[in-house]
Amino acid sequence: MSKKAFLNLFHEFFPVLTFFLAAQFFNFFVATNVLIAATFFSLISGWYTAKKLPVLPIISGVFVIISGFITVKHQVPNALIFADSLYYFLMGVGLAIGLAFQINILKLIFEKTLAMQNIGWIILARRWIVVFLLAAVANEIARYNLTPEGWINFKVLKVISLTAFGFYQFKLSAKYRIPEISNKWGLRND
Repeated sequence: MSKKAFLNLFHEFFPVLTFFLAAQFFNFFVATNVLIAATFFSLISGWYTAKKLPVLPIISGVFVIISGFITVKHQVPNALIFADSLYYFLMGVGLAIGLAFQINILKLIFEKTLAMQNIGWIILARRWIVVFLLAAVANEIARYNLTPEGWINFKVLKVISLTAFGFYQFKLSAKYRIPEISNKWGLRND
């Protein structure tokens, strides 16, 4: 694994991991404060190491920081938990609206990383639309049926599942890759 890939994974998982660990020793609100601080740290250190931040971590970071602040200030766990549902719902709907208008948002975000034929991008967007919408529904079910602390465990499992699904998409990028400009996984040659 390259240093860049490792740092990207670290910045992505550090807030969730610290949130989970803090919840094992403290209450939901303390864990939420830890999540906010870890998210700030990840965004700042991500910018420091790469001199830029990808769009998705900025969007998710804003959701976490705002909803986390509301959660702690008003002692309302559902602000953070519902924000997770809203984030996944908006991601799914955003991708769907983009496709309806012939704009593949995933291609716009990831075309510097992946070199795929257009059909591959369309399939990828459709898959993520379904997964994001399912994640939103699952999160709402968890919000109504779990304690806030139980939801933290659900969130960690959800993040692991989404990451595994994301890695599985390399089979798609490999299948629809543009051979002249990409490696066997569809990643652009540097």
